[in-house]
Amino acid sequence: MKKTLFILISLLAISCSNDDDSPKTDKTSISLVTGVTFRDTADDTGLQLGNPNSLANQRFVLYPNPANEFTYILAEQNVTDVWFVSAKAEKIYQDFNFSTVLNSNLYSEQTIILRSALSLSGLSTSNPRLNTSTLAEGYYKVFIKSGGVIYWDNLYKYDSENHDEAHMNAIKNFWK
Repeated sequence: MKKTLFILISLLAISCSNDDDSPKTDKTSISLVTGVTFRDTADDTGLQLGNPNSLANQRFVLYPNPANEFTYILAEQNVTDVWFVSAKAEKIYQDFNFSTVLNSNLYSEQTIILRSALSLSGLSTSNPRLNTSTLAEGYYKVFIKSGGVIYWDNLYKYDSENHDEAHMNAIKNFWK
């Protein structure tokens, strides 16, 4: 009897172990950032860190990234709306091809609006200047509506007080 009880307890312990290494966050989560492209100017090719889950489709460029007081968008067509959605950086899906799941209809405009930390609407320019000074330090998905289609890219917003070479190196090292 003791042997049977020991076997049952052992089987139960083994079956309860968490050896599942699969990511817990869904790859299409609106609040997930899997990488970011740092660039200083619109024509800067940038430094890609991680595997960005963005859908810019070469339709727009977000710069500078990282941003502090202001960030700019350079788009092919006029931008009418911009939303900043707070996100969490996770080093997951680094070998995944996001073009297989990301599309402009993935998130509804209403969902984006409800999740946004900062919204700008009624724009009509292909190069808006966006004041990001009120945003907390961290990662954001920046959604734009251009030509009636929604695109997005990932942004890191830093705080002037914490911005130094060691801080930027820590961010870069996170994505290595």
